Amino acid sequence: MIKNKFAPLFLMLVTLFTLGACNDVEPIDPAINLNPNNPPGPTPNNPGVFKVDIDGQTYTASATTVFITGGSIQISAVRAQGDSFGILLSGNTAATYQAHENLIAYNPAGSEYGYWGVNPDNPNSSTGTITVTNIDTANKRISGTFSYTGYWSDDLATGFAPKSFTNGVFTNLPYVTDSPSGDSFLAKINGVDFNQNDLLALTIGAGNDEFIAIAASNALGNELTVGIRSSMGPGTYAITGLSTDDAQINLALTPNDFATGATSGSVTVQQKTATRIKGVFSGVVVIDGTNYSITQGSFDVEY
Repeated sequence: MIKNKFAPLFLMLVTLFTLGACNDVEPIDPAINLNPNNPPGPTPNNPGVFKVDIDGQTYTASATTVFITGGSIQISAVRAQGDSFGILLSGNTAATYQAHENLIAYNPAGSEYGYWGVNPDNPNSSTGTITVTNIDTANKRISGTFSYTGYWSDDLATGFAPKSFTNGVFTNLPYVTDSPSGDSFLAKINGVDFNQNDLLALTIGAGNDEFIAIAASNALGNELTVGIRSSMGPGTYAITGLSTDDAQINLALTPNDFATGATSGSVTVQQKTATRIKGVFSGVVVIDGTNYSITQGSFDVEY
């Protein structure tokens, strides 16, 4: 379904923490990095525009957040009714991105599910595009267009026909290059700084299990993921390599590799709220007979 640089990071989260129950994966909230207390969206002095036609009606956002990282573009948009859009592109340049190979979703107000740009019956089929037409680095503005067919993300539900999202446009949206949520992720692998340039945190459910998953990738193609069972509060949780562990650490050496789980180590949750988690971690992952020692790990992220 998702084939490019950032996508394996998302897929690694899904495959590692669903424990085999793929149909029960909860969708990522499309309001990526949304900060409702200080949205930098359209104002009289900051006239960015985000709009799209849905079933013949025009959706116009009242607030947007755009975050451009070392390897991705994240756009979130919300309007007063509470419904929102989220876009996560696996690149940070002006280009055309396929909807089914990236992440684009519309969430109705109050729903944890939404209309995603992936056809569950044929995940490799094209459903639309997102085109970034201009990134103005001098004024830190981004513009582009999009259209796609959205499919309801709860594939066990019935009665949700696909929706067409047409004439989508985002014009002169201000963007930032430092995380608007203040997220951080640090670690060393065999003594070398990990230096992440993409970071994704979300809650993934699988049956009766639910994990807070924190995934990071760096310019070398390494992908490091930390997971903690969402019911766990502050404390230290040992890693033994079993699926029943309350904490997990996983490492993939390239975006196309399957991640390998640590068989020893621990994750310590220092602080946790309903939307944010902070902690430290360490562990050892063995890949093809080579030990990869993960030390000085820390995270402080919104999920």
